[in-house]
Amino acid sequence: MSRTIEILVTVVALVAAALFAHSWLDARREQAQLSATLAQQNALLAQAAAREQQRDAELAHTLAQINAFKQSIRTPQQAAVAIPEAVNPLLPAPVTLAMPKPDAAVNTPATATVPLADLKPLSDMISDCKACRAQLPVLQANLADEEQKVAALATERDAAVKVAHGTFWSRVRHSAKWLAIGAGLGAIAARLVH
Repeated sequence: MSRTIEILVTVVALVAAALFAHSWLDARREQAQLSATLAQQNALLAQAAAREQQRDAELAHTLAQINAFKQSIRTPQQAAVAIPEAVNPLLPAPVTLAMPKPDAAVNTPATATVPLADLKPLSDMISDCKACRAQLPVLQANLADEEQKVAALATERDAAVKVAHGTFWSRVRHSAKWLAIGAGLGAIAARLVH
């Protein structure tokens, strides 16, 4: 009978050890999978941030050029030269501006000659400009909302990582549970042996 009890105790101890090892391996596998997923997602976030930073730099450069051009135009005569230079590459036929003579009155209008072929493209450019002006505040607000969403998701991710790793006390409770199970099995085995 005592040989049977020893075998039973050994089997119970082996089953408990196997369960503990299985639980430990599952936890390690899940932690490795979480780490791999986080590394992959962090790489994607870093690439997206780099692309965004490059686009922001290109936009800042373009806006600086546009602002410098805008600041360089101070007189109507300079504007009369700059307007055709700016719009003619975008139009099928050149636009010309005729400025009044220098001794004319201040309120004398300048005359712009717009070829018929340019009317539709000019109308389209004006409509596109109005559309851009209407879209800009909406897109800026959407961007601000997306940045808030990303920040919230990052906070959630950090909280999930913290929960997955557990706190010191959760790890102590987990270890104490397995220690109690092992101690209980050992006590049962010792009781059965004697």
